[in-house]
Amino acid sequence: MHRPGLLLALPALVAGAHPAHRAPAATSVPVSLTTPDGFILKGTLAIPAQAGPRPVVLLAHPFNADSSGWKVLLDDLAARGIATLALDLRGHGQSTIKGGATVAVTEDFKASSAAVGFDRIPADLAQAAAWVRKQPRIDAHRLGLAGSSLGAYAALVASASIRPVAVLALSPAGGWGDEPALRLARAVETAKAAVFVMAAEDDPDALKNANAIKGIFGVYARIAPGKEHGFDYLPAHEGTMAGWFSETLSHHPRAVRKEAAAEEEGAGNNEFLPEVQPSPAQPTAVKPAKARPRPAVPDGAKAGAGKPRAAQAAPPKPPVKAKPASPATDKMPTEDVK
Repeated sequence: MHRPGLLLALPALVAGAHPAHRAPAATSVPVSLTTPDGFILKGTLAIPAQAGPRPVVLLAHPFNADSSGWKVLLDDLAARGIATLALDLRGHGQSTIKGGATVAVTEDFKASSAAVGFDRIPADLAQAAAWVRKQPRIDAHRLGLAGSSLGAYAALVASASIRPVAVLALSPAGGWGDEPALRLARAVETAKAAVFVMAAEDDPDALKNANAIKGIFGVYARIAPGKEHGFDYLPAHEGTMAGWFSETLSHHPRAVRKEAAAEEEGAGNNEFLPEVQPSPAQPTAVKPAKARPRPAVPDGAKAGAGKPRAAQAAPPKPPVKAKPASPATDKMPTEDVK
């Protein structure tokens, strides 16, 4: 998968940016999802009025809070034509019913984690992402994640299975188990998404997690003096965050040009289609009888060549000069996808 390097500098370029005009209000519908262990998750799906399939951002709030804290960012994303699914995490807000009983967090983080099951939140987000990708007027390929504090940590862990285009992580904190920072780094490496993380120098847990991932390709880390944590960043930086999502989701880094297919069919167009990766267990078959244009090689991957089968015994033939294959390219298009 590709993560365009130009996107890493966007937070600095769009700081304070706001849409030139406000779009019509989004249509909001209540959402209710039941997890495998019985929690009923409540949330709101808001879809902007603009025509066509819309990109979407799934948002996860901090510990002992709820999805209402995202309102200022939700409004800005809607104005930019981006749909949102804001969930109350398990044990929070309206998501406190499990198997007919009330199970809610308290001010004690460790006790709440044990009672509610914070380690299951990434799976909850993956379930929500799978659901929203199937909804009408949602572009399943242009999905982003946003999280604050506990929600940021959970979103980054969940990104390994969700495979979003972009992840916004405000003060990722509140991990679980052994080596939570290492778990975070492995998930980010696997997800290969564009990541924008914000953390303060006087916020030890968030700072440790931000430092654990800031050296990974595709991660833009903004670490600054202060004690801001999670939602504290929204009033001053929501324009930066919304602008960054608008750029990353518009450039759609998980797509490739349909040039190879167009050449094969003789169409010669510049449309886009999702990138399809062959399964490691089922390598792409080699068809020596017909030369085909090779697909783009993902960043960091090596173009391997399959070994041809042993040839049948046959009378020797004069050598034929091989026609050079079409060169592969790993450059991604930079045009906006509307």
